[in-house]
Amino acid sequence: MQRGVSPILLLVAVILALAVGAILYSSIKPQAFQNNSRIYEEPQDLADSNQAGGCASPVKFTHHFTDVSTIDSIIPPVFRNSKGTMPTTLINIQGKVPLYMPTSGKLTQGSYHNEQGAQFYMWEVDVGCGTTVVFDHVTEPVEKIKRLFPITPRDDTRTEPFDTFLEMAAGELVGHTTGTVNAHNWNFAVYDAAEKNYLWEEGEFNDRPKYYTQVCPFRYYGESMAKPYEDLFLFLDKDISVEKNLCE
Repeated sequence: MQRGVSPILLLVAVILALAVGAILYSSIKPQAFQNNSRIYEEPQDLADSNQAGGCASPVKFTHHFTDVSTIDSIIPPVFRNSKGTMPTTLINIQGKVPLYMPTSGKLTQGSYHNEQGAQFYMWEVDVGCGTTVVFDHVTEPVEKIKRLFPITPRDDTRTEPFDTFLEMAAGELVGHTTGTVNAHNWNFAVYDAAEKNYLWEEGEFNDRPKYYTQVCPFRYYGESMAKPYEDLFLFLDKDISVEKNLCE
């Protein structure tokens, strides 16, 4: 009789142990999540990153994109002239000026084209966080960038993706420019995919929605680095006028 009872008692003990373990686990589990809440905050982290343009660490410009002393004036975005609305920043210069990477990034696409009897390069740089930097009307890119483009320029400004994306470091020289043939200026623009400017409300560029994401380039600098550019702002010049300054 004793031999028949022992297995039964053992089975009961095992069942009780399992029940007690389950109760203890369910009471401890919430505390474990609380103590390690940073590990389980992914939904909140994703929400925060979306608010910051899809990035936990927002883009910052650490280097000047040109020699500020070579700039005569800056027309901030967005401006209008005789050709219509121009969603870009216009850098008025004299002579040949250097161009630099304001932060690290990779060149993803561009164009090499004819304009006013001269040839110009334009390229886009992915600097992360849904942010794109554009250099336009470049006359002399450095050799490793020049190799990304076809030998023969196009007669239009359509961009094409590069076969290989080119990584560039913050502060690295990307080329030189003398600007456009007649006006002697070049363009610098920044787009943030997480934002929409006032052009979106007007619906002027529904065929080019990227223009709706243009932002002020100088907001990515700290105050001391942005001020020399801001001191050069010009809001009215000949046929050019800035109706709504994105840099306000």
